[in-house]
Amino acid sequence: MTEIITGLKLSEGIGFGSIFISKRADIDISEREIDAAHINEEISAYKESIQQAHIQLRILRENVGEHLDEDSAAIFDAHIMMLDDPGFNEQIINNINSLNNAEKAIQLAGQVYITKFESLDSEYMKARALDVKDICMRLIANVQGTELTDLTRVDEPVVVVADELTPSASAQLDSKYVKGIITATGGVTSHSAIIARSLNIPAISGVPDILSKVNHGDDIIVDGFTGDIVLSPTEIEMAAYSEKSKAQDEREEKLKDFIGKETATLDGINISLYANIKGPEDINDVTSNDAEGVGLYRTEFLYMNRMNLPSEDEQFEAYKTVLSSTDDKPVIIRTLDIGGDKELSYLNLPKESNPFLGERSIRFLLKNEEIFKTQLRALVRASEHGNLKVMFPMVTTIDEFNRAKALLVEEKEKYEAEIGKELDNIAVGIMVETPSAAIISDQLAKHVDFFSIGSNDLIQYTMAADRLNDQVSDLYQPYHPSVLGLIKKVIDSGRNNNKWVGICGEMACDYKSIALLIGFGIDELSVNPKNILAIREHIAKIKKTDMEHLSEQVLLADSAEDVLYLIEEHLNLT
Repeated sequence: MTEIITGLKLSEGIGFGSIFISKRADIDISEREIDAAHINEEISAYKESIQQAHIQLRILRENVGEHLDEDSAAIFDAHIMMLDDPGFNEQIINNINSLNNAEKAIQLAGQVYITKFESLDSEYMKARALDVKDICMRLIANVQGTELTDLTRVDEPVVVVADELTPSASAQLDSKYVKGIITATGGVTSHSAIIARSLNIPAISGVPDILSKVNHGDDIIVDGFTGDIVLSPTEIEMAAYSEKSKAQDEREEKLKDFIGKETATLDGINISLYANIKGPEDINDVTSNDAEGVGLYRTEFLYMNRMNLPSEDEQFEAYKTVLSSTDDKPVIIRTLDIGGDKELSYLNLPKESNPFLGERSIRFLLKNEEIFKTQLRALVRASEHGNLKVMFPMVTTIDEFNRAKALLVEEKEKYEAEIGKELDNIAVGIMVETPSAAIISDQLAKHVDFFSIGSNDLIQYTMAADRLNDQVSDLYQPYHPSVLGLIKKVIDSGRNNNKWVGICGEMACDYKSIALLIGFGIDELSVNPKNILAIREHIAKIKKTDMEHLSEQVLLADSAEDVLYLIEEHLNLT
């Protein structure tokens, strides 16, 4: 009998196939007692497992880099870095000396990291616990001479179902045969999700009891657009989903007509349509989807998923790669934005009772100048290779901006003295993410070169509703008149001072809010690169003069519900 289960959408698409249940290889940790005289043999076995893991991971990295993209391949760079981490290795050697057992020693050392990652609030950092599990399982398997995964056996269309997929297992997925992925656990930042998106394999997670509901070999449908899983589908359901998949393919093909076209409204008003990226690995998506620039380079990803801070040279290479790959289009690089739900475990920062109101973003950087200066110097060096604009996150006062800019100017002048020439000016802007910044945006506009409204944070701070807290999710209201009033004020402040204003976050890619933002006079939208062409098509159907009339009305509305009604009425969605 057909049953529909709904989970968390990780990767879009529709997949059909028979169920392939993937169970992690059972690796029993030996309880054998080893004579102290043989400790050196255990240490040698561990060191050999490290060497073997290096070879295995480099092969995986090469294969993934060849068949997927650098974002997916970089997963294994992080694994290799952990293998080389002195602290991790020292802990395992110490454990071997005390436990007389290499397998137990690896397991114990790994558990310390796993517990630490799983205790963090950030979903991204929690997902890194699986990396540690994967690395430790590989090392233990190498010591034992056992295999880790069986996904290479797949040779027919299947939907892989598992409790969780390790990065190593995910790297063996072949889109020729794997038509869908369902896991009990794992979020959008998990490596299996990243690889699934790279392969265009629909993926769904967050179905804790999925293994108890399915049988190996049964038919199944995965709808990555809705998160629906159809167990034992009928022929009618199979036909319906097949039509849906075909229609989606045709839609994507039609959107290619917008490649090379300007982003403009029906009445000829141009809007800059930029892409959000995490690093060089996203450049292919930026170019293939014809983004007009990079509106938000989230540099925190350079600092995450690793055991230490990135060096100046490492940062320089990443920034240079992006800048030199974008044909002199604007590239807005945001300085390190940690805190709130983004943590760096290796910094051992004190726990805060309310991290979203604590030492995050620019506050952290101004209190940790050496970390900040290293990034600024890398940015200055990279500025020679493209059209760089620097953006400071979560600025709440003019003093914060002036102090941050002074450090940038200082590093620029030092570097110019070293190379004996003067560099071009670097445009410097801020993220407007707090009501305080929005309220004084007319004063801030006299100091900055541009604004980028961070809609997600601006909403949560304005409504005093943590966007990650289900208990107050009903108060997280993008269309509340108070939020819209602040956005309009920032746009007006920019316009009055001849400074352009952009926006990123969920509002930048929501069709209803895009119409409203155009009416407010927004200059730029920064979105996921894969949404660029669809948004360009949507904007081409909007008449700005009509939206200006709408913007006047919504600011007089009493509630978010009233605002939504007005938008839908104007867009003929009611």
